[in-house]
Amino acid sequence: MDLNRAIATGDAVRRARAVAEFEEWRFVVEHHAMRVAEVDRSADMPLSKELARREVTLELAQALHVSENTVWAMVSEAETLQRVPAVWSAFERGDVDGVRVSAIAATTEKLETAAALATLEATAAEYAATHTVAELRAWLRRLRARLEPEQSAHEREHAVEQRRVSIRHNDDGTSWLAALLPTGVAIAVGERLRRAAKALPAVDSETGAKDRRTRDQKQADLVAHWLTSCTGTETDVRAEIAISIAATDLIGLTEGPGVTREGEPVGADWVRELAASEHTVFRRLVLDPVGNILDTTVIGYRPTESLRQALHWRDGTCRVAGCLAPVRETDLDHALAYDSGGETSARNLRCLCRKHHNMKSHGHLPDRHLRAPATR
Repeated sequence: MDLNRAIATGDAVRRARAVAEFEEWRFVVEHHAMRVAEVDRSADMPLSKELARREVTLELAQALHVSENTVWAMVSEAETLQRVPAVWSAFERGDVDGVRVSAIAATTEKLETAAALATLEATAAEYAATHTVAELRAWLRRLRARLEPEQSAHEREHAVEQRRVSIRHNDDGTSWLAALLPTGVAIAVGERLRRAAKALPAVDSETGAKDRRTRDQKQADLVAHWLTSCTGTETDVRAEIAISIAATDLIGLTEGPGVTREGEPVGADWVRELAASEHTVFRRLVLDPVGNILDTTVIGYRPTESLRQALHWRDGTCRVAGCLAPVRETDLDHALAYDSGGETSARNLRCLCRKHHNMKSHGHLPDRHLRAPATR
């Protein structure tokens, strides 16, 4: 089977699976509505009617060999999607599947304004059809933060009030330590851990023993040390995170969110608080009207640090479609090799994780697998 035929067959299989899911949803929704209407028309007592409605859900769950919660989710999400009918139509055509529809429904339920719903309806199905579920969920978080900043801020304030630390013990002598933190703080913690682990010496200066711990093991040991030592950390490393924000949001004229390099929205008020810190460093990135970083060219093979930072912002992750490897773990790859006349410029450089960079270097990464640069 040649490549084009394989791609076409794969797309047909994907669509057939999505259409089959839609038919299942439609059956559940229509049957549930019909049976519940029959229950509501009966002369039974209110409690009896409520129990009969639950029986309808149970019948469907057993017929489909799924949980009652799954059936109820289909019914509830289908009702929510009546607010964005274009998404339901895309589901019917097989453009999007059930898991993507569920993600869009979750965001639809949170939106309050007609303008926000209209924007979601006009854009969500197209984005969902061409991106992974993880990319879609991140995009939906950013979209909602831009469309309804005040509502997002209120929700964020309430969520932050639930911050906590929990410890769960396993049976093998280990335990899980989990912390629910504001997103910006969590990103800062992760960045500090990464930097501190990287800064640890590879060889013990006293014993000469090589440190054979993995990165994950080093980070776990650092967390344990930081939380149990009264003398602080062994490495003097500051947390560093990168956030882009419109100038009007930064000075408070508008309330759009900041966006971390990982693509997560954070509150403008928190970004303004960071901006007031004496340790904050500002970099200016000049964008065109649709959010693309304007081109920069360097004479030579190695990009400057400023160009590297700009490309990290532009790409956000590895440029291979569906790959979410963070830019800090990517290489800057020349699309047209430097030795073949390729420029060290924004239009010729892209961020590729090491796996995909190696694939490209050995001729196994055609351009069709790359997505366009992200816009902010």
